[in-house]
Amino acid sequence: MKNTFILIIGLVLFNACHKNDPATAASIEFEEPILNDTIHYMDSLHAEGTIVGNGKMQGFSLDFIDASSGTILESENSAAVESEYAFHSHWHNVLTDTTVVTVKVTVNLDKNGAKSTAERQVVCLPQ
Repeated sequence: MKNTFILIIGLVLFNACHKNDPATAASIEFEEPILNDTIHYMDSLHAEGTIVGNGKMQGFSLDFIDASSGTILESENSAAVESEYAFHSHWHNVLTDTTVVTVKVTVNLDKNGAKSTAERQVVCLPQ
C-alpha cells in the first residue's frame, strides 16, 4: 500500500512538471475573417480564433497588415504564458484605396524565439 501511494504521488508530480514544458508546436485556427472576404469602407474587420499549443507558449501577436506595403495598420499583443489562447479583435476599414489586408497571428512558442504563424487575407474597399 505504501509503495502504491508513493508511485501515485510520483506520477502526479511527473505529469505536473510536463504541463509547464515549453511548446514546440501550436495550432492556430481562424473563425473569422473568412478567407478572401470583402470589407467595405467603415465596416469592421473582425479577427477571431483559437491557439492551442502542445505546452506553455510565451504569448502571441495579432497584426492587421497592408499586404502590398507591409505597413502594420494595427497590432495587439499578449505576453500571457498559457497553453491555450482565444483571440478576438476588430479593426475599422478607413483605407482610401482598394487594399489587400493580411490578418496575421504569430505565437511565441518558447523563450528562445521559436514561433508559429497563420494568416488570412481580405480585400478592403475604399469609400
